Amino acid sequence: MSARHPESVGRYRILGEVGRGAMGAVYRAEDPKLGRVVAVKMIAAAAAGGDDRGEIAARFEREARVAARLHHPNVVAIHDVGSEGDSLYLVMELVEGESLAHRLARGEFPAPERALEIAAQAADALAAAHEAGIVHRDVKPANLLIDRHGRVKVSDFGVAKAVGERTELTRTGMMVGSPAYMAPEQVKGMPLDGRSDLFSLGVVLFEMLLRRKPFPADTVTTLVYQILHEDPLEDAGTTASISTGLALFLRWTLAKDREARIPDARTFAARARQLAAGGALAAPVETAPTALLARSAAVPASVPAPAPAGPAPLAAPTGAAPARARTGLWMAVGAAAVLALAVAVAIGLMSRSPAVPEVGRAEPVAAFTASPLPQPAAPAPEPVVPKPAPKPEPKPEPAPEPLLPDAPAVAPAAPALAAAAAPEPAVAVPEPAPPPAPAVPIESVFETRRAAEFHVDPEDALVTVDGSPIGVADDWDDVGGGKQYVFPGPGEYLVQLSLAGYRTAWIKIVVSPGAKRDVANVDTNLDEIDN
Repeated sequence: MSARHPESVGRYRILGEVGRGAMGAVYRAEDPKLGRVVAVKMIAAAAAGGDDRGEIAARFEREARVAARLHHPNVVAIHDVGSEGDSLYLVMELVEGESLAHRLARGEFPAPERALEIAAQAADALAAAHEAGIVHRDVKPANLLIDRHGRVKVSDFGVAKAVGERTELTRTGMMVGSPAYMAPEQVKGMPLDGRSDLFSLGVVLFEMLLRRKPFPADTVTTLVYQILHEDPLEDAGTTASISTGLALFLRWTLAKDREARIPDARTFAARARQLAAGGALAAPVETAPTALLARSAAVPASVPAPAPAGPAPLAAPTGAAPARARTGLWMAVGAAAVLALAVAVAIGLMSRSPAVPEVGRAEPVAAFTASPLPQPAAPAPEPVVPKPAPKPEPKPEPAPEPLLPDAPAVAPAAPALAAAAAPEPAVAVPEPAPPPAPAVPIESVFETRRAAEFHVDPEDALVTVDGSPIGVADDWDDVGGGKQYVFPGPGEYLVQLSLAGYRTAWIKIVVSPGAKRDVANVDTNLDEIDN
């Protein structure tokens, strides 16, 4: 292909060159049929001799087929594909702007909040691709276009590969993509999934935040070694210019083991935006249930520095409820002690205080609740019985007689003690009350580390999680456009499956790092109600 651009390609009139790369050039062109300006990407297949020519041509045609399946505001739209002479061409949406690579080359590094938003928008596009079964495989700044309104557009799915698609386009020993942004499994030539793209996006985010690549190398051999073995965040000085939350997020995205890596693009986008909002920066990484994909030991082994931060929050959700129970119990016991004015009870309670730190588990809480309740009841009768007895003695005097009806009104000190004991059961009652499980029997219990799929018959049954409707079961079956429902954190979740004309089913799902399954398969049928 000559340096001078052609006057036309197919029905498209070439207006000028937009950019040029190793595999071809991109032109600004006009579509006279539709009256719009487009981008035309051309590649001279004849320029590559022998097998290379057929390989490049096949890859180029596949780019059109794969990219045309994606419809998302953050993905460059594909309009047409064709060939002319020895050249192939692809007609795309023209993005008025420039690539992130051009900005970084000029030294225009975005502020952390903007860098996170750029990464989040790219993750939105990748989420659409991954849900369509497509792995981009070449996420890098040159393929992230930024239009005049600041919107990010992911382009060039030319080396993308549909998950499970058989292809011979990548020869043995040949790496497809840009090595500096490759995930470890991509360097090894292993099968890829969406987490490989997220590693590459993590490299891009690292570069935007720290103004350098995480794996700087002069040779491919050195680069491969760094990607496989070196931790770019090991030196504390490297991350001194960014917050702890950002450092933890980068560590999560750049995990060598993809089982320990951030698991999906939607989680990536959500956590990036949460960090950009400036809240508790470490919270997204620490509490995310998807971090359990680390399968316990993976993160501490490869990431020594923040290892303590990971496990601690996983225990926090299970300890939160007992902490509240502990506070309520102490208040109830304290109130009973004051109202009863029983020194013996107070001493008894103080003697139990060493057991309080163990209330973090369900069983000690139950034991602690049972013991204080009877104690106020025992001393209460003692002040009640003696006080009424002395008061009848002044009966011989005429004056006290009219006071007798008022005496019970003054004497409610004794009934008040009985009433004071009543709030104590009330403190214990609310604990079992919140879940509707006692009212409606739970049919099944499922365990998972992070998510669930709902395979329900009928598939249009409404799914409600802890009282919040999330849609119909067909939306969350991970089949035919359905997705997996990712729970917000460890704990127990009550799921209601309901549909008019069918009996409602109640399911309990326990999210725990010790669960055997990463995704719970909720497979159930709703019984039709007989009229």
